[in-house]
Amino acid sequence: MKLICATFLCFLSFSSIARTDVIRSLFLTDAPFHGDATAEHHDSFEMNGELGVIYSSGNTTGTTITSKLNAKQNLLHWHNRYVAKILYKQNEQVIDENRELVTSAQNVFVSMQSDYKLEDPKNRLFMYGEYEDDRFNAYRYHAALAVGYTEQLWSDKESEFTYSVGPGYARTIAKENSSALDQTGVIIRAAMEYEKKFNDMATFRQYLSTETDDEFSRSFSETSLAAKINGSLAMKLSFNMTHNRSPQELDEPLDTQTSVTLVYQFF
Repeated sequence: MKLICATFLCFLSFSSIARTDVIRSLFLTDAPFHGDATAEHHDSFEMNGELGVIYSSGNTTGTTITSKLNAKQNLLHWHNRYVAKILYKQNEQVIDENRELVTSAQNVFVSMQSDYKLEDPKNRLFMYGEYEDDRFNAYRYHAALAVGYTEQLWSDKESEFTYSVGPGYARTIAKENSSALDQTGVIIRAAMEYEKKFNDMATFRQYLSTETDDEFSRSFSETSLAAKINGSLAMKLSFNMTHNRSPQELDEPLDTQTSVTLVYQFF
């Protein structure tokens, strides 16, 4: 319950301070002057937070929390993206004839991608890094670094499509008491993102990424539809798929998650 309370407090604190000039100044150092006619027309910094909570009681008692922070920073020479996700779940179980709440899922994921804009700002060189800690799988952590080329094929008021591809290095370390093996080596990382605005109230988004080598692959897909409730608040329906391929046989290589969350647009 401490983690649940901390998540709520973190979400509320971001909401109360997110629009202050102090925070904006930390991210807009390299932003173009508004009077520069050659600068791209864009919002220099965008950030939104998601929060979904499911509580069940009766024959089955438990709590599931999913939260996410997603930020985009569009500067004169750089385009940066930051993602942080948390999944936490508690279920009631019978232990020594007593019913107790036990943590059954706990996952933390963070990533950052920085794109350096070339002469044509739609063509970019990227650096990407990610880290994931899943308490209930066979690994202590997974981390990856990659560099390569990004291209924004098109971007207008209605839709946007961007892809990136390049080599990298991944490291997945097994837990001491696990039968799994460490996995390290050179990978190829590829990702694409498509966003379509049907109108001012509804937005569809499809994101795909994969990291692969001869023996290992890790792929992720997020399909979502967000509908605005008011100016800053929206409701989002998303379907996530994570597929892992490794030398060890997995009981279920494909994990799926369907969620409904509230999204607050800080900037």
